[in-house]
Amino acid sequence: MEDYLYRAMLYTKKQIKELIPYDDSFLWVDEVEKIESNSIVAYKQTSKDDEYFKSHFVDFPLMPGVLVVEGIAQTGTILLRERMGKENRKKHLLAYQVRSAFFYEIILPGSRIEYRVRMLGMYNEKIANFIGEAYCENSKKCEVRFSVAIIDKTELEKKTEDVRQKEKGGNILKMSSLPALKIGNIFSPIPIIQGGMAVRVSLHKLAGNVAKEGGVGIIAISGMRDPQEVKNEIRKAREIAGKKGTIGINIMGVIGQFQNLLGAALEEGVDLVIQGAGSRNDIFEMSKKYNVPVFIIASSAKVAKKAEEAGASAVVIEGCDAGGHLGFPEGHPFRKTIDIVKETVKEIKIPIIAAGGIFDGKDIVNMLRAGAKGVQMATRFVATDECDADKEFKKAYISAKEEDVVIIKSPVGLPGRAIKNTFVEKLMNNNAPSVNLSECEGCIGPVCDKTYCILKALENARKGDMKNGLVFAGSNVFRIKKIISVRELMNELVKQANQILSKDPLIQYI
Repeated sequence: MEDYLYRAMLYTKKQIKELIPYDDSFLWVDEVEKIESNSIVAYKQTSKDDEYFKSHFVDFPLMPGVLVVEGIAQTGTILLRERMGKENRKKHLLAYQVRSAFFYEIILPGSRIEYRVRMLGMYNEKIANFIGEAYCENSKKCEVRFSVAIIDKTELEKKTEDVRQKEKGGNILKMSSLPALKIGNIFSPIPIIQGGMAVRVSLHKLAGNVAKEGGVGIIAISGMRDPQEVKNEIRKAREIAGKKGTIGINIMGVIGQFQNLLGAALEEGVDLVIQGAGSRNDIFEMSKKYNVPVFIIASSAKVAKKAEEAGASAVVIEGCDAGGHLGFPEGHPFRKTIDIVKETVKEIKIPIIAAGGIFDGKDIVNMLRAGAKGVQMATRFVATDECDADKEFKKAYISAKEEDVVIIKSPVGLPGRAIKNTFVEKLMNNNAPSVNLSECEGCIGPVCDKTYCILKALENARKGDMKNGLVFAGSNVFRIKKIISVRELMNELVKQANQILSKDPLIQYI
């Protein structure tokens, strides 16, 4: 007789059912042998007659990997409930994210599976991180890294009611199949960062509402001159977003007021900083004092690696389909976002955010499968009621045809993607309005060749002057047909992603 039959078990199956709310048809833990501090050992005895063997790979029956992962996750929740003591009855424990799952060997019918799970730590009493392993006869079959969310039952009931109300036109659907975005002290239920669009296209109204609906709202501060304006915008965004909303800023490294504007944002308590147009050393020095993570925008694995070495908490990989300035100087071939992401994920350890040309839920899922932890979207958020730009600016988006989306040359020496209008036609005909040097404020320093004032052109467009304004937009702008609310857009993106993930879960690709 096997040795395990002589072992005294800490919990039987009946006792396990009292700890975690599963019934036999979905309970993949039979016994718990021991719990010691942050570790637990449990077992599952399979049978050759089990239905899942008969229906899975019928020509060669074996244990479905997803069930092994489920058993490991259930074992982790048992450990967590034991550690929480009586308080566990007030909480729901949801295994909401699998970071990696590796299978070394198959598990055959009749095998006795031993689960060995260890809790690595807990974040803010809300997220517990685990590593779990499955063994058969001391042979390691599987290793899984996963997280369990700790949610107050009354809070979950409220969220469930929010979902019901959403179906009736109420609150946004937040029960997303998408993994949450967690980087350092940043936590966003939906892994969507709203892109920072200067000059003053994304201010407090847009950023605050994106954060309110579960994403990350970004205020673009490039083009501002007064540090107090930066503080006011962050403060107003917070009022909209609420205490749990995540608000960040986007700033170009070449602007003349860099330190004053960044310093104001940090003093006001911004949650994260995204920097484009290079990677400055002072941004890391300044942000470190406030424990604020810095994300660097990069268009190659090489630049991303340098950002990691400099101290970046994450990189935003921006491909050639983005709007505005593109990180592909003359002589550098345009590259798709997903190709750069796949290359970069092999070179760096810090998280990657994918940006450029991301339009719908399918694009989001594809980027996550390629190795990104989240996405950044800008163009879609312009065509929302809450976007801070003039209505004429938004109309340019919904009126644009595919042939209207063109590449122009920027005074900063980079290409840019814009919507063709009177101003852009002048640029393309080398007839751009000249710069009045007596009025030049040196807003972007020596990198500007002064062929035209891009700050003035962008500000004109934002105010609704389409004849004299430059309207930056992503390559997919022509697909936008109407202006909707931020809530509707977030709902749409999550719903599209959920439909894909319900048929093809993300777990296989993480």
